[in-house]
Amino acid sequence: MRRVVLGILVALGAALAAGSDAQPRAQPPNARIAPSPASNRPAPNRPAPNHPAPNHPAPNHPAPNRPAPNHPAPNRPAPNHPAPNHPASNRPASSRPAPRVRTIEIQNADAAVYLAPRADAPRRGTLALGARFEIRARVAGEGCPVEWYAVDDGAWVCGHHVAIVDAPIARPVVPTIGEGRHLPYDYAFVAFDGTRAFIHPRDALTDDYYSALGEGFGIVVTGFVRHDGARWARTLRGLYVDADSLRMARGSDFVGVELEGTMDVAWVKRGGTTIHERRGGRVLRRAGAREVLKVRTIERGWAELVDGTFARTSGLHTWRPTPRPEGVPADGTWIDVDVRSQVLVFFRGDRALYATLVSSGRAGPTATPPGLHRTWVKLAYSDMDDLERVDAEHNYAIERVPWVQYFEGANGLHAAFWHDDFGRRRSHGCVNLSPRDARVLYERSEPAVPPGWTAIFPREDEPTTFVNVRE
Repeated sequence: MRRVVLGILVALGAALAAGSDAQPRAQPPNARIAPSPASNRPAPNRPAPNHPAPNHPAPNHPAPNRPAPNHPAPNRPAPNHPAPNHPASNRPASSRPAPRVRTIEIQNADAAVYLAPRADAPRRGTLALGARFEIRARVAGEGCPVEWYAVDDGAWVCGHHVAIVDAPIARPVVPTIGEGRHLPYDYAFVAFDGTRAFIHPRDALTDDYYSALGEGFGIVVTGFVRHDGARWARTLRGLYVDADSLRMARGSDFVGVELEGTMDVAWVKRGGTTIHERRGGRVLRRAGAREVLKVRTIERGWAELVDGTFARTSGLHTWRPTPRPEGVPADGTWIDVDVRSQVLVFFRGDRALYATLVSSGRAGPTATPPGLHRTWVKLAYSDMDDLERVDAEHNYAIERVPWVQYFEGANGLHAAFWHDDFGRRRSHGCVNLSPRDARVLYERSEPAVPPGWTAIFPREDEPTTFVNVRE
């Protein structure tokens, strides 16, 4: 027995020594992930002794300090003795460790997701950095140097972008909004053309800059530091910009109106618009800019309000009724953009559910493309720029524009935090929304972006929101 124990100790020491430098080996395809067994040695295949138990009381000798034999338990049914009626013991119940939870954690921001475990499959979306998903399946496939992991039904990510961790599932909604805020990040705009961005503030002493930023460029600020008496803004890309060269953006507080099936509101265009007791009658009051009015009817250039007063339609943003476009399902979601009035209405089927003011593209080459469009991608955020245009008098570049829905090429619906001019044309072709309105439409349109994802490409066979743009 001493030699057996000694042999076990020697073998265990060798295994521990080898394990300190051992590299993890890749699991074979479709391998199950389970805790490692305590020992890889097979139990001895010896039958249990079949001696009858002696019929005399057990001696009261202390048990010898010897390892228990590793015999397999005999295959006998458990005795059916009634439980003794002892009082409850005060000893604490033995606690077992919680079972290990193994998930995959996304290591690269916006890791691509495909409809099948191969790189030439259609893309389904992207995943958020740090999100953790259940491992639903694991297979080998083309275009990935390791294995593919299924994170949802019909959603595969290459193992190059993940790490297997012992941690619970964590699928945050992206982008995350702090309490009392209506923007997910702190944004700033460059005030002076040629503003320098440095890898470290000390590099400003030698003007050893990393890049130069144009006037009006929008960046995400993650914090501020002080160096040599100056205040520096740290950007999302880890660069530093003199804080005095930036203008922090707040974003508009404007928000649209919830509807109950019928579009029955209008907005006042300019402050001072008169409200009359009857058509052409005595002025009762003057309405404020973008004040919401509940409308009963519109005819002959006058809007009759639900309180019995009247306002000239020339001073209002009024939506022109239109039927559900052909091709939109009876229970489908669609968004109508009335360019003439700069009014947007969100529908499900024939029921109007939300309305607001927008800023569509300026007339001419940058006008928002008219017609019926099917949303082709939804993104939690997107960088936007026109830096490739050499004919533009002023280029623009803005980081992390939130709640984006592209419906025709690079034209889409998205939040605009750089102006508060909703109700007027002023974009480069997109439909600008206030941050709160952009979030509402992003969350209600189809398909929904799953938690832990940063983008989704609608499949042809699933409900998708249409956008109807009309002059």
